[in-house]
Amino acid sequence: MIRTKTLFIGLIAGTLFLSCVNDLSEVNRMFNDDASRTEVATDVEIIYSDSAIVRVRVQGPKLIRYLEGTMPTDVFPEGVHVDFLEKNGEVSSVLDARIGERVTRESKMYARDSVVLRNNVGEKLETSELIWDEKSGMIYTDKFVKITKPDEVIFSYGFRAKQDFSEYELLSVVARMRVDEFSQELKN
Repeated sequence: MIRTKTLFIGLIAGTLFLSCVNDLSEVNRMFNDDASRTEVATDVEIIYSDSAIVRVRVQGPKLIRYLEGTMPTDVFPEGVHVDFLEKNGEVSSVLDARIGERVTRESKMYARDSVVLRNNVGEKLETSELIWDEKSGMIYTDKFVKITKPDEVIFSYGFRAKQDFSEYELLSVVARMRVDEFSQELKN
């Protein structure tokens, strides 16, 4: 009876031991797989606050977080919407783009493709790329920009502004036209 019990326990232990063997190459493949180094989220909202006051709200339908390497990156491949808020909670400017990419260690967001920045006084900036430096609170680009104001349109290469788009600097103005002149020029 004791021999049967010992034999039975030995068979169970041997089966368990053999079934728990992991193929090392399979384990390495699992941890080196691209899917294990990314996170995906939908209907994302990221809030930036200062002293418990919301200052920036970033939203997007999809976020892919790439964790590999020394530069973790958040990508909004289906568009990004950013609200820059005053201390009282009112929106001071809004940034929209078809693609957003935030490089975590740089504390910078790169908005690309059909980028539009609007402020609360009716000014609109359009460009192909805009960079938001989270630490300094500045937005800038060296790309071509078009700024539409209530009474004029300005074309420039290069732009720098506070994130609220209240004060800005144009680096190389190409043209400046009154809105009525610009409308007439489009008709011709």
